[in-house]
Amino acid sequence: MSLAMLLLVACGEVVDANSSGAKPTAPVAPAKTEAKKDDPSAAEVVPEYAYNPAGKRDPFQSFISQRNVELPGEDGNQPPLQRWDVERYVLRGIIFGTDSPRAMLIDPEGVGHVVKLGSYVGRNWGKVTAIQDGLVVVTEEYKSIDDELVVNPVQLKLGAGGGKP
Repeated sequence: MSLAMLLLVACGEVVDANSSGAKPTAPVAPAKTEAKKDDPSAAEVVPEYAYNPAGKRDPFQSFISQRNVELPGEDGNQPPLQRWDVERYVLRGIIFGTDSPRAMLIDPEGVGHVVKLGSYVGRNWGKVTAIQDGLVVVTEEYKSIDDELVVNPVQLKLGAGGGKP
């Protein structure tokens, strides 16, 4: 009987010595001991790896990134001046030589819109940066794949665009 008990104990099962043929109980887990900081033989605890995407580019985002700020009209209801590309607008009139110059742009549907410096025009959030004699400059800014700022000035000239929109 002592040989059987020795084999069962060696396998990690606990047997009650008072009962013969008793059922073995669940294996006993070894007791965990805390490693002391002074003990050089204690194994180092390796921290669990956790991915942190902060500061990294989203691999599923277009390489021509848009602004990361949620802007008005991103839910599909764009303001009237941001429904079409800048090139589709026709410049019909300019008032310049004042403190606040204005220009009239006609959209592809034939609706006129008065713009001033700082107005947003076009789908790419172009901003009116200059209103001069016979010319309106709309500047679009976006980032390239290399995270470099690309500035694209679009010039709308008076009389260009030919005829009716």
